[in-house]
Amino acid sequence: MYSFLHQKFITNLKKSLTKITGASILLAISGGQDSLCILKLFLDLYNQYKFQLGVINIDHSWRYDSTKNTYHIINILSNSKIPVYIYKISCTDISELKSRILRYQILLKTASTYNYTIIVTAHSLSDQVETCLYNLLKGTSNDGLNSLRWKRQLNSKIQVLRPILNFTRYEIAWFCKFFSLPYWSDISNYNYETQRNRIRQELIPYLQLYFNSKIETNLCRFLDNNHKDCEYLKQNTIKIYQKIKHRELIAINYKQLIQQHSAIQHRVLYFFFLYNLNDTVSSYTLKTILNHLKKKSSVNLKYKRLKIRNSNEWLYISKI
Repeated sequence: MYSFLHQKFITNLKKSLTKITGASILLAISGGQDSLCILKLFLDLYNQYKFQLGVINIDHSWRYDSTKNTYHIINILSNSKIPVYIYKISCTDISELKSRILRYQILLKTASTYNYTIIVTAHSLSDQVETCLYNLLKGTSNDGLNSLRWKRQLNSKIQVLRPILNFTRYEIAWFCKFFSLPYWSDISNYNYETQRNRIRQELIPYLQLYFNSKIETNLCRFLDNNHKDCEYLKQNTIKIYQKIKHRELIAINYKQLIQQHSAIQHRVLYFFFLYNLNDTVSSYTLKTILNHLKKKSSVNLKYKRLKIRNSNEWLYISKI
């Protein structure tokens, strides 16, 4: 039996993918409500769209019941013919950021090894709002607010897709209850020492109660508009970089750079380092360089094993 979320899910897939039938999908699940919701949606549509579907679970060993959680997922899929890939990370003292990087490395390697072209995650509208508020409180840029998008290209062959990004937590909870899905309750979600949990359990309900009951929907609308603005700035950044870059050397014409708006200056300089060094330079370093250039003073900085300097009208990067 199909529900209104099945139709919503199909609509999302058609908007995000050029071809649904036969799509090669690696579905990353944890066993929680969001994961079992998206798993059932794919299984219900499995025969209709003939997905090449695989399921992956990564156990970070952060919870005492994480191994039981993994066995729970295996039991759910035991009667299906879908391949399941299980990984266990034994190192538990790494940060959340390093853990996320490691998780995506595992996802990418598995997808590449077994020829999946799409990695699907079960991020929902609530996750998008939580991430927005979390990054906002850290003082992120406009680009950082949109870290959860519908899809993102990881390399030339593999992309990440989030097809339930417009599902609310209430819709997912209803779906799991209606279809009696045996989701695993993650007790770590109630650990208020974690900032993200405080945002989820305290800040968002407070904003909904005292400011706007539709705060999640409104924030997502804001994120969509912000994403369009950021994409416009990115396109202009690349155009200007192509115009002011040196034809042979790793250099840009800084006199033309400082004639641009300050927002574009920062973005072009950031892209300059990212494109040539495959490295993200800190905002402090970028501001220092731009301040020197605007004051028409010499730039002579050391960055790792590189030297950043200006001469005539060019800003150069060279080895020390």
